[in-house]
Amino acid sequence: MLVLRNKDSRPQVALFVTLLLPFLAQLLVISIYIYLGVFSRYIADDYCEAMRFEDKSLIGAVVERYLDGDWRAANRYSNLLFVGLGERLGSDNMQIVIMGMVVLWAIGLIWLVHEIRRILGIRWHVLTDANLGAILAFFSLFLAPALFQTIYWRSAMMTHFAPLVFVSFLFAFLVRRSRLAEAHPPSPLVYTFVFISAFLIAGFSEPPTTTLLVIIPLMIMAILMQGSTSAKRRQVTLFGWMFGGIVLGFLVMALSPAVSNVTSGNSFGLVLVNSFYYALLFTRDSFTTVPLPLFLSFLAPFLLIWSLKQMGAASTIVVANRQIFLFIVALVLILWVLIAASFSPSVFGQSFPVERARFLARTLLILALMMTGIGTGMWLPEFKFDRKITVWTPFFLFILIAAMYPIRIAYGLVQTLTPEYARRAELWDLREDYILRHAAQGETDLIIPGFPGFYGVKELDDDPTHWINQCAAQYYGVNSIRTVPVEDEFLMEALSE
Repeated sequence: MLVLRNKDSRPQVALFVTLLLPFLAQLLVISIYIYLGVFSRYIADDYCEAMRFEDKSLIGAVVERYLDGDWRAANRYSNLLFVGLGERLGSDNMQIVIMGMVVLWAIGLIWLVHEIRRILGIRWHVLTDANLGAILAFFSLFLAPALFQTIYWRSAMMTHFAPLVFVSFLFAFLVRRSRLAEAHPPSPLVYTFVFISAFLIAGFSEPPTTTLLVIIPLMIMAILMQGSTSAKRRQVTLFGWMFGGIVLGFLVMALSPAVSNVTSGNSFGLVLVNSFYYALLFTRDSFTTVPLPLFLSFLAPFLLIWSLKQMGAASTIVVANRQIFLFIVALVLILWVLIAASFSPSVFGQSFPVERARFLARTLLILALMMTGIGTGMWLPEFKFDRKITVWTPFFLFILIAAMYPIRIAYGLVQTLTPEYARRAELWDLREDYILRHAAQGETDLIIPGFPGFYGVKELDDDPTHWINQCAAQYYGVNSIRTVPVEDEFLMEALSE
């Protein structure tokens, strides 16, 4: 049972400032992640995907690639669809799309937290929602297993990051409609919107889709366990339409001609076993490699909610110890199942997921730790502070973690990633000017100074028949492109010739 205790709390202005400072710190570091998108440029698959729309309509290009059984990932129809929409934004479309996605990620998570809190009947300051959503956005970006590949390489971003951004908004919308279901029954238009949105989200890639195929039935079961009223039936119907859209999208991807080229020597049982085993390995490795940030993702929400409860500014949960134990056990099991579901397409197609394919699993792990922290903060009894320790002490600890730690990370990003990303963008711009300049002089078979790939993503090759070179040559309107190695200290001079 949720109870809000109206105590004689501290001045509201002090509470507002205390909640605002860590939120601003979270926004600062998220803003740097947004800013890094300024340095995004075409690389690898980006050239090929851009050329899909050279002389075709948006839908025509998507259908053509879907039917191309020789093209890898041709079944991901929404992936290419949104790339095409981005291409229509002009020459700076890469930067606009990537920066916009990071912005939407933070907004979507904050909105989702707000709607979940409202439907559960929990009462606290709205800046608490903002803090919790921003904390999840920050830690998911900071702990991304392959940040550049996941966020700043558009081809991979559309596969592993974009669907999570859009699904956060869809879930927030569904939770809101579920909360209003009794007073304002959803119209057929709402159900249609949910179905189409789910279908589009499913078409980005397989890992989010298989995860949704598991989590939506669990949510429907949770709703049904609360009884059968008209509002509950409408909530089930809403999530049922989402599930239908996800199922249809999964079938469309599974029936693509490109899937016939995917071979797996693993049986269904072996894929299942390995998925759960790899989920355990991933969780263990996460706690081994980044223990402090993961612990802080639990501690920050705990201190925030517990501090608010001490002041009478947040709800508390009255439950038995046995129920808390069951909640933790259920949360661990559900986390394990969901991570295994997200790994299963990689296990089927190859083996242990590559780093960029683990972003969803890392986000789920952070979310579970935050939920545990929130639940613990709401469940723990009050601590009787003596005169030497004020009720604000836990809040100061929260600010230290949720404000100072992100500021420290922001400083590190400015000192390390920003110069690296900026230099790569400068080299890319010089190379493009070089290509365009020589192509304008009538050269059709270009030999250009080369530089290495970036964070594991391959750049143009010294073999003009390499698929990346062929796509780049088509992109720039020349017959062929090949690179020659140049020492790093002479690279900018060579590109300026």
